[in-house]
Amino acid sequence: MDATLKCVDARVALLKELADPVRLRVVDRLGHGGPATVSELAAALDASMPLLSNHLRRLREAGLVTVSRSGRSVIYAIADEGLFALLPLLDRLTGVVTKAPAQADAADGRTCYSHLAGRLGVALYRALLERGALRDRPDGMVEPGAEPLPLGIEAPPERRRFAFECFDATQHAPHLAGALGDELAAALFERGWIERGEGRDVRVTAKGARGLRRTFGVAL
Repeated sequence: MDATLKCVDARVALLKELADPVRLRVVDRLGHGGPATVSELAAALDASMPLLSNHLRRLREAGLVTVSRSGRSVIYAIADEGLFALLPLLDRLTGVVTKAPAQADAADGRTCYSHLAGRLGVALYRALLERGALRDRPDGMVEPGAEPLPLGIEAPPERRRFAFECFDATQHAPHLAGALGDELAAALFERGWIERGEGRDVRVTAKGARGLRRTFGVAL
């Protein structure tokens, strides 16, 4: 065996920690939604507390998450901002190595954490790129474009992650995540352009269909 192959590669250890579905989802949830308590993570992942506790211990020992206390609550957070850069890049690469779903998604859209996914989420992100309001980068991060964002939408300045791509498995294309994605979803809900359906499904209202077509050029 080549001597170089016998060397321990620290990247392998990191990728092993992220290769478990539960641990990757924990990191993904913290990356999208920010710090969370154990109960919030359990609810988001639909995981039992014993199972989740074991995986959180692994992530702590690997140095991927930090733990703090607020009263009786134990709060977990991403330990290193490098993971914030890694997750969008993984999403970008996922679109390259996976196949498109065989069956089309019938729902108008869905929520993904606090932003929009599904047909609506993908269509809105594509429209913002095409009109020059956003620019996508090869690493999956998203920057403001030359044109103003519609509806007076702005990302809260206190949120450090302005915008990034989130791979949408149902559409085999990215939708918009981050602070800007959250603000876009909130604006459409507030205007009555979309409403919640069953589970995470989102429906476009009659008013919303007109507004989306007029403002974004989006027609589902």
